[in-house]
Amino acid sequence: MSQVPVPAAPAREKFSLSRLVFAIPLLGGMLREVAHRPERALPGFILNIVLALVLASLVFGFGVIMAVYLVLAPAVLALIMLMSADFGRSL
Repeated sequence: MSQVPVPAAPAREKFSLSRLVFAIPLLGGMLREVAHRPERALPGFILNIVLALVLASLVFGFGVIMAVYLVLAPAVLALIMLMSADFGRSL
């Protein structure tokens, strides 16, 4: 009996969060466009986010706006702290 060669299994790719995010059907295409050509796609992406927030606030009410503020408040505080951090530099 002759031995039939078994093809090698394809190498598994490393897990990548960006590949996972880009695989989301509607959001992934917009984010991929922003990542590759930000000067062209960023204004449209920001406009889509703002319009989605307006639509969500019209449908679900004032709570959507408050939820966005509650999520953004710690992020902005962390950003301010990072901008004012010394990181070991001396004057």
